This record gives sequence, structure tokens and C-alpha cells, in this order.
Amino acid sequence: MLGYAGLMPLDPEFAMRTAASDVPRANRGQPRRLLIAGAVGRLGDALLAEALSRGGYDEVVALADGDATMSLGVRGLTLAPASMLPRLDSVCIAQTLDPQSPDARSFHGRDAPFAMVTRDSMLRIAEAACAAGARRLVLVDPLPVWQQLSQLHLGLSNETELQIAGLPFNGVTVLRPLAQGGPVVGSWLQRIAHLYLSLQFLMAPRSMPTLTTAQVARVAIDALRTDESGIRVLGVAQIGDLLTKRADKQANTEPAAIDRT
Repeated sequence: MLGYAGLMPLDPEFAMRTAASDVPRANRGQPRRLLIAGAVGRLGDALLAEALSRGGYDEVVALADGDATMSLGVRGLTLAPASMLPRLDSVCIAQTLDPQSPDARSFHGRDAPFAMVTRDSMLRIAEAACAAGARRLVLVDPLPVWQQLSQLHLGLSNETELQIAGLPFNGVTVLRPLAQGGPVVGSWLQRIAHLYLSLQFLMAPRSMPTLTTAQVARVAIDALRTDESGIRVLGVAQIGDLLTKRADKQANTEPAAIDRT
């Protein structure tokens, strides 16, 4: 792999978090690797930080927007195209809802070399990861509020997801956080779409938790660490329930404070 010599500026906070993380041990003599496809924008930042700091992987591979294969100057983080993936254990695919949106990528340019994921590219990426040995998949596929008001969103919702589910993964988890509208810019059609999604997000019932990108990333990486097999589809309400259970478990396992009075 080529050494990284300044292709992109790194977010200082991101670099400090990942540099302070523990280096996991190799499993059975083979390094454990996770591919993150769609490591762009705020969610991409959160996925990389969560995977590097608490994922338990020896190496996290970000899918390249091009043919480059290199180290990125952050311990445990490398870049690779779909045609040159190393041996993988798991894969997380995060769809970029609107690649034309000005906030689709991070403003500081950290994610410039990373590939965006569209619905058309998800199957190709999943096939490449599967061929590289990945046996656990998390797919982050946001949906607007109106599609989460019924139970229909808790199943595979399109032909791409059905084809991905047919690949020989041991476990597939589909996460459906709320799709939020970005800045109302661009063409008139983009403006209408952004405005509609923004209004729908504001009208979300209280039973639908407002999730941060860090919370979505936490659930995504946790899902890759479980031994559950089969297919799970989790809407925003189910993701919120998992976060609540996770917080309760942590609270119950923390040592009680010693009363010295």
C-alpha cells in the first residue's frame, strides 16, 4: 500500500479520537477488517469514529471514490476500491440519499477520497464485499417519516435489498433512520424534495426518536458485533429501543458510588 502524504485534511477531533483508541488483537492470526462504504458526511464521520474506537477491528477500510489503495494517516484506517478489497469480516453500507446536496460531504474535505453510495451501487458493493469474505452486513438506508408510520418499512422494501439479502451473508441488518431534508438549494425539483422532507421530519410523532448520526453509528457497529443470523430490519423506533436498552445495560453494570459520609 502507498503511504499517505496529504491528500486530504483530517478533522482534528476525529483524528484525536481514533489515535487514542486501543489496537485490537488479530483473530486466529488473521486481521479482522471492516469495510465502510459511504463514509461521507456526518454519518460517515460517525461510522468511522465508532468503528475505529470501539469496533474491535484491526483495520477499517473506507471504500474509495476511484482506484486508489493506500493508508490514510490514521491508525487502522485504509482506502480501497471495490475491485481491490482485502480479506473482510464485515461490511457496512450507508446510502447517500442525495449526492447532489451541498451537505452530502463534510465541509472540511476529509471524505473527498471516499465513495458515495447510491441505491444503484449498493448491490455491486455488497457482492464485492461478499466475494472478499464478509459474512455480516449492515445496510443504513434512511426513510422519510411518512414511510415509517406503518409496519411496511420493517420488511425489505425494494428489489436491491431483496438481492442483497440473497447473498451468502450470515447476518444482514437493515437500519432505517429518518431521512432528513437538507438545505433548500439546487434546482426547483431539488428544492421541493428538500422542503418536503424537512416538513415531514418536523411532523414526526413523539414516538419516533430524533437520532443523532453518532447514535445510528453506534447501533450499526453494535449490529456487526453480534452473532445473530438471518435478516433484521429496524426502523427509527426500533433503533431508539436498542439505544435505550444499551444505556440501561451500561447504567446497571457501572460500579455503584461509594458513600463515604
